[in-house]
Amino acid sequence: MLTRPTIAVLLLAVLALACAHPLPAQAQDDELERGFKRLSAEQEERFKAVLATPTPAAATEDELRKIYRDKQAAAMALGSHDAREAVLREAVVRSKFASYKNNLAALLLDRGQLDEGNAMRRAAVVSAVGTDPFNATVIQSNVGCDMVTQNQLDAARSAIAESVRMQAAAFPEAIQRGQRRSVLRAGQHNSLCLARLEQRQGRLSPAMAAAVEAEKQARRALEITPPEVGLDYRFVTGEIAVSLALQVRLYREAYRLPEAERALAELVRLSREVLLAPTLLSTIYSLAANLRYTQREFAQSEAYARKADAVLEGLGYSPIDSLRAERADVLAVALAGQKKWAEAQAVFDRLDQLAGSDARLKRKVYFGFDRAWVLLHGPRFAQAAPLYANAAANNAKTLGETHYYTAQAQGLQGVALWRRGTAQTKAQALPLLKAAVQTMMLPANAEYLENWGYLRDMREAIFAVYLEAVTTTAGEDPMQALAPADWVRGGAVQDALSDSAVRAAATTPALAALVRSEQDAKNEIKALRSYLSGEADDAASPLPGVAEQMRARINALEAQRTRWQAQIKAQFPGYERLVRPAPPGVAEVAAQLDARQALVVLLPTADATYVWAVAADKPASFSRVPLPEREVRALVLRLRRDLDIGALGAAPTRFDTEAAHALYRELLEPLRATWGGKPQLIVAAGGALAQLPFAVLHTRSGGAAGAAAPWLIAQVSIAQVPSVAAWIAIKNAAKTKPASQALMGWGDPAFAQASSPAAASLRTSGAGAGADIAPTAARLPAIPPLPETRDELMEIAKALQANPERDLLLGARATRQSVLQANGSGVLAQRRVLVFATHGLVPGDLPDLTQPALALAAGPGSNPLDNLLTLEDVLTLQLNADWVVLSACNTASADGRGEEALSGLARGFFYAGSRSLLVTHWAVESESAKRLTTSTFAHQAANPGAAKAESLRQAMLGLMAVSAYAHPAYWAPYALVGDGGR
Repeated sequence: MLTRPTIAVLLLAVLALACAHPLPAQAQDDELERGFKRLSAEQEERFKAVLATPTPAAATEDELRKIYRDKQAAAMALGSHDAREAVLREAVVRSKFASYKNNLAALLLDRGQLDEGNAMRRAAVVSAVGTDPFNATVIQSNVGCDMVTQNQLDAARSAIAESVRMQAAAFPEAIQRGQRRSVLRAGQHNSLCLARLEQRQGRLSPAMAAAVEAEKQARRALEITPPEVGLDYRFVTGEIAVSLALQVRLYREAYRLPEAERALAELVRLSREVLLAPTLLSTIYSLAANLRYTQREFAQSEAYARKADAVLEGLGYSPIDSLRAERADVLAVALAGQKKWAEAQAVFDRLDQLAGSDARLKRKVYFGFDRAWVLLHGPRFAQAAPLYANAAANNAKTLGETHYYTAQAQGLQGVALWRRGTAQTKAQALPLLKAAVQTMMLPANAEYLENWGYLRDMREAIFAVYLEAVTTTAGEDPMQALAPADWVRGGAVQDALSDSAVRAAATTPALAALVRSEQDAKNEIKALRSYLSGEADDAASPLPGVAEQMRARINALEAQRTRWQAQIKAQFPGYERLVRPAPPGVAEVAAQLDARQALVVLLPTADATYVWAVAADKPASFSRVPLPEREVRALVLRLRRDLDIGALGAAPTRFDTEAAHALYRELLEPLRATWGGKPQLIVAAGGALAQLPFAVLHTRSGGAAGAAAPWLIAQVSIAQVPSVAAWIAIKNAAKTKPASQALMGWGDPAFAQASSPAAASLRTSGAGAGADIAPTAARLPAIPPLPETRDELMEIAKALQANPERDLLLGARATRQSVLQANGSGVLAQRRVLVFATHGLVPGDLPDLTQPALALAAGPGSNPLDNLLTLEDVLTLQLNADWVVLSACNTASADGRGEEALSGLARGFFYAGSRSLLVTHWAVESESAKRLTTSTFAHQAANPGAAKAESLRQAMLGLMAVSAYAHPAYWAPYALVGDGGR
C-alpha cells in the first residue's frame, strides 16, 4: 500500500532513486545534446561530397537508384531538407522509380505546398501500380495520411482501406520475392495513418493501439535491415521514431502522462543509439515542451520550445518553414501559460508578417485555437470569435456535439461575442454559453476537469461570462445558474469532502481501505505537481534532477491508481456517480433543507458578486450585486483589521461598523424574504468572503460593537460550508453510524518556557507569530505554554461525560506520536468529538516548515518539526467524527487561495472523515476561547436536540454579554464549518 511520506522524506527517496535510475534525458538539456548521436566531422564531409558529386548523364536506371539512394541518405544525415528536395526533383526527372515522387510529395506537403504535393503523390501511386505493386501500397497509405493532415477524413479512411486491400493482394508475391521488409513497412504505414485518423476523430484508445502497432512493425522491419543498407535502415529507424513521437502526443492528449513520459524516454534512447535526422532533437524538445505545458510547468515549457526552434534554426530552416512555425506555436502557448500575453501575440504577429499575403503560408501559420486564446486576452479580443466558431464546428464534426472540446470552443466563442457588448453579439453569445456550460458539466466529460494546461483557465473564463449573461439577460431565470456557479468553484475542500463521502458509502471496510489508498495516491500526485509547477506555497520549481524523480514518483502513483480504480469499479457500482456527482440544482438543494434552515451562496467575481438564497418552504431568490471582488476584499480586510488580536498587539477598541453593515446591506438584505425568519443560516461563500465570520455583520446601520449591537448572530445561527455540493456530501456522510465514544483531546502541550507572560495569552500563528514564536534549530523554546487549555479540555470532558484520564492527553502526553498511535489503533475512529487546543503554525513560522501544522509536546528528538502534527499527518488519519475542534489560530483562513474556504489543515480533517469543524479566523485570546468552546459543548449536552450551529451561537451570545469580551475579536473568531445540524 502506498503511503504519504513527508516532502523531505520524499525528496530524499527520489534523490536516492537517481543512483539506480538515470534521469530521463529530456530534462537534462546538456546531457541530451551530448547523448544525441551526431555525425563525425569526417562523416559530415563525406556526405557533403556525395551531394556535391554531379550525377553522370549516361547513368543507367540501376545506377541512378544507387546514386539517388546515397544522396538522399546524405541529405537526411545532414538534416538538409533543401538538399534532399533538390536531389528528389532531379530524381523524378531522371528515374522511373515511384518512390522518388512519393518522397518528394512528402517534402512538399510538409512545407504546405498542397497542390503540387498532392499531384506528386497521385503520380507516385500511378507509377508504382504498374511497376511495383507492393510499393504502391506504401504510397497509397501515405495518401491516407495526407488526407488526415488536410482534414479530409472520409477520404482518408477510404485511402487507408484501399491501401490495406492492395497490401493483401500483393502480399503473396512480396513474400515470394523476399520483400518481407516491405510488407512490414507497409503495415507500419497503414497503422500510423490509422492512428492519426483516429486521433483526429477523437478516438484516442484505438489511435494509441494503432501507434503502438506501427512501432512494433517498424521494429520487426529493423531486425531484418542491416545498418549497412543505409537509406532503408535510416527510413526504418526514422519510422520507429515517428511512431514513438506520435505515441507521446496521443498519450499526452489522453492525459496519460506516465505513458507519454515513457514513450519520450524511449525516443531519447533511440536517438542515442542510432544516427537519426538532426531534426529529431528539435522534435524531442518540442514534445517535452508540450508535456510540460500540460503539467502547467509553463516556464520549463518555454525553455524547451526555444531550444526546439534553435535546433532548426541551426540547421538552416527558414522561420516560415512548417516545422519552425509549429515550434513557434508551442512557444506562444507556453508564454500564454505565464500570462505573457503581449509576447505570445508577438509570436503570432511575426508569423503573419512572414506569411504576408501568401494564402498557402497563411494557412500554415493559422493555429486557430491557440491564437484565439491569446487574442482573447488582448485588445483584439473580438477577432477570437470566428476562430473559436471554426474550432467548434471542426470539433463537432470530428469529436461529436457533446465532447468537452466542442463545448469548450463554443463557450470561448460565446465569451468573445459577449465581450463585444452589442445587443446582437450578446444575443449570439447567450445560447453558446448555456449549451457549453451544460455540456461541460456532463459526467462523461468529467475527465477534463483535471488541472491540465489551460483547461481550468478556459473553464473559469467561460463560467464567469455565463453567469453574467444568464443573470443580466431579460427573460432568463438566474436560479438556473446556481448549479453551474457551485460546480465551477469546487476546489480542494469539496474534493476532500467528496472523497470522505465516497469512503463512507463503501460497502465493506476492505473496499473503503482500497478507496482510501486510491485517494491518498491522488492527493500525493496533486501535491507533487503543485511543487513541480512552482504553485505550492509560492515555492520555486525544484532542481531538474529532483523534478525528474518527482515525475517518476508521479508515474508510479498513476500506474497504481489505474489498477486500484479498476478494482474499485468492479466492486463498487455507484463509485463513478459518487466521485462525480451532478451539480445540485435549486430543487435538490431545497429538498435537503429542513424547515429551520436557509442556504445562501455568494460568489464574488471580477465584475460583480452573485448571491442566491434557497429555503424549503419559500421561493428561491437571486441578486447580482455590482460589487466586484476587489471591493469585497477591501471590505473584508477593513473588518479583519479590527478583529485580529494577534495582528493588533493590544486589546481591541475599534470596530468598522460601516463595513459590517455595508456587506450585509449589499449581499444579504436583498434576499431576506427567503432566509429571514429561519433560525439557521447555511453560508457557502467564495473568494474573500470565505475569510469572513458572517456573525459580525450588522443588520442595520449606526450600531456599536457591544452586546447590544445589531449582530447577525443575534438573529440566526450560522454554519459555513465550502460549497453546496460539499454540504450535500457532508449530509450524506452524516448518515453513517456515529462513533461510539464521546471525546478525545490534546491540550496544554509541554513546550519549553514561554518567551514572555503576555505571549501566553494568545494562540498565535502567521502575523501574530513573529513576536511570539522565535524559530530555533533544535527544539521549540519560544512557543509560549497554554495552561488554560488544560482547563478548557477538562470542562469539555465534563460536559460530554468523558473520562479525562483516558480521553485527554495533556502536557508531556500531548504529542504528535500519541495522535498517530491513536489513529493506528483505531481509537480515533471511535470518537465523536476531537479537540486540539494548542498553537497553530503556518509555513515559515519555523525553519523548513512548508505546510500548516499544530504544535504539540516536545519529544526526545532534536528536530523541532518532529513535534508538529502537519497536514500530511492529518491526511493519514481515519475519523468518524461529528466535530473536530481546532482551538488554535487561523485554522479557517484561506491560506493564500481566495477561492478556498478553509486552510489546508482544516481540509485535511474533512478528508480524514470529520463532518464539521470548529475553526478560527484569527488568533484567539485563550481565556475567551476556553469560555466559548466549553459553553458550546455545555449547551450541546444540556440540549440534546439542539443543532451544533445553535450551540455555538448561544456560546457567542453568552460571551459577548461579559463586558470584558463584548468586542467581536473575542467571540467571533470561531466558525462552524460543515454540518451545522445535530
